[in-house]
Amino acid sequence: MRASSLFPALLALLLAGGLTGCAGGRMGPVPPLTSMEPAASVTVQRSRSILGAPASMLFSIDGRHVYALRWGQQFTFMLDPGEYSFGYDLGFNQCQQRVILDPGERYVVRLTPVCQIELYRYGELR
Repeated sequence: MRASSLFPALLALLLAGGLTGCAGGRMGPVPPLTSMEPAASVTVQRSRSILGAPASMLFSIDGRHVYALRWGQQFTFMLDPGEYSFGYDLGFNQCQQRVILDPGERYVVRLTPVCQIELYRYGELR
């Protein structure tokens, strides 16, 4: 098979999830709710960038892996208000960022493979 005809087949296989890294899904618990203040709702979204698409993005809170996100996936959880370190490991990138969550707020966290962790309040989405 010529290289020019192999590339489209390989790309289709990658996009279909045929050559994948570790599986997606829960890896561990998020920190338990203990505060008397209303919890913050957090939705973590992995971008649909082709860069790193075959591998799972391992999302962590305070250094502990809690979820493996596949290409385009998202998950939602509740956290006590306060300061946290959100991060991810994508094999070639390990990134983290300090975030401060306010009581009762809804947040969206967007993860990109170029070491960007973007935090938005729900109404601020672009």
